[in-house]
Amino acid sequence: MGADFNPVRGYVTAYDAATGKQQWRFYTVPGNPADGFEDEAMAMAAKTWRGEWWKYGGGGGTAWHAMAYDPKFNRLYIGTGNGSPWNHKIRSPGGGDNLFVCSIVALDADTGKYAWHYQVNPGETWDFNAAMDIELATLKIDGKARDVILHAPKNGFFYVIDRRDGKLVSAEKFAKVTWAERIDVKTGRPVEVPSARFADGKPLLMFPGPVGAHSVQAMSFNPITALTYLPTSEVGFIYSDPDGDLKAWRPRPGMVINNGIGKPPAGMTVPPGSSALIAWDPVKQRAAWTVPQQGTSNGGTATTAGNLVLQGQVTGEFTAYAADSGKKLWGFDAQTGIMAQPITYLIDGKQYVTVIAGWRGSGGAGGVKAVWDYRTQPRRVLTFALDGRQALPPLAPVVRTFVDDDKFVIDPRKAQLGQAVAGAHCTLCHGAALVAGGTAPDLRSSAMPLSLDALTSVLHDGLLLSRGMPRFEELQPQQIEGLQHYIRQRAREARAGQRGATN
Repeated sequence: MGADFNPVRGYVTAYDAATGKQQWRFYTVPGNPADGFEDEAMAMAAKTWRGEWWKYGGGGGTAWHAMAYDPKFNRLYIGTGNGSPWNHKIRSPGGGDNLFVCSIVALDADTGKYAWHYQVNPGETWDFNAAMDIELATLKIDGKARDVILHAPKNGFFYVIDRRDGKLVSAEKFAKVTWAERIDVKTGRPVEVPSARFADGKPLLMFPGPVGAHSVQAMSFNPITALTYLPTSEVGFIYSDPDGDLKAWRPRPGMVINNGIGKPPAGMTVPPGSSALIAWDPVKQRAAWTVPQQGTSNGGTATTAGNLVLQGQVTGEFTAYAADSGKKLWGFDAQTGIMAQPITYLIDGKQYVTVIAGWRGSGGAGGVKAVWDYRTQPRRVLTFALDGRQALPPLAPVVRTFVDDDKFVIDPRKAQLGQAVAGAHCTLCHGAALVAGGTAPDLRSSAMPLSLDALTSVLHDGLLLSRGMPRFEELQPQQIEGLQHYIRQRAREARAGQRGATN
């Protein structure tokens, strides 16, 4: 994910576990040609780039999530992320596929040498990572057993790819997709709709958006049912070019998303999102069953030989479904949302299931009544067994406190400036409109912003760097003051809402 923030060039490194010595390194995108290329793969990839990409953001392509080791072919498969910046017109003016952005790359596990690649989005421009999990399976296709990769990246297509040579077997939509008509099986390339690249300055509402039709929450494959259990989201996004000359665009310093995407125009909105658990048949390329779910995002899945699919949900329920039918068999109130993938294992012949309970969403829960607050949610590691008899202690009612100083006079103009600062610097962790979730504290409930000096020491001087709060040295005093007014405004609105709800 580093490619979203600062100029970065993706790579994967293998180390000797015994000595810590570096064994090999594979870069996922080419660097400055003047410096030479590390290997033939980088020389090949450089031919698919245009302009001076290394100056605009390093290229991106970070391998921040998915990897899988294949013992049959002694290969490591890596899933790569978006380009840096997202906007292809800035990153690589003049076009080009931009290898190996948004690709699965197969490497020799011993040497790191390139074997093959499959790019899900040539010339990607929407943050359609191929960094989602990679499942290895053997499927019977057209009467023959084939060793394949199962992959459901953000872009909304479910891919079946031959592990031997990286050739596409099939690909079909598993969610709402408006950016492409289909994937051409002969070429392996998407057939994009004419408006997909938001040309001529026209903003485009598109599905999916950067949240992805499937994101980091893991899917799972059951060789008995031959189905893949896939947590999906349906969340759109408005894409447009930023204002001004694209050639003059440069990444901003600090922890700011540098995606090269403009602000949506006034009055243009995204409809409410939704989510579902889908049992996907990778041979027939269609859903075997679907369970609609609450919110816009839920937890990863695990499936067992006992015909179970296990999944945590944003509602706080940990659920077991029948793997063949989707029938709900059991539920447990974990008292907080669950994003993690469950695991199952044996100890002395007894089977256990363990899951980490805790919600890390950066904002509200996507329409779900519960809001899992950073400070108050009960994070736990939960373990279950068939004869388990333990119960969680009752959850004490949580009363959220929104801190304010009634003597503080809010200046609407300063608050408006602070709203822009919050949108650029705070939303990712502290939530849209400062409605936080489990990722970071709710600033409306913090006493720290009551003091402008304290707020400055945190934002500008890095007082809380050791606790994961970044420093924004580029912020000017008037911007920090504006943010203080905006936080006070939002806290006062929340307090008023609480009083109104009790009257």
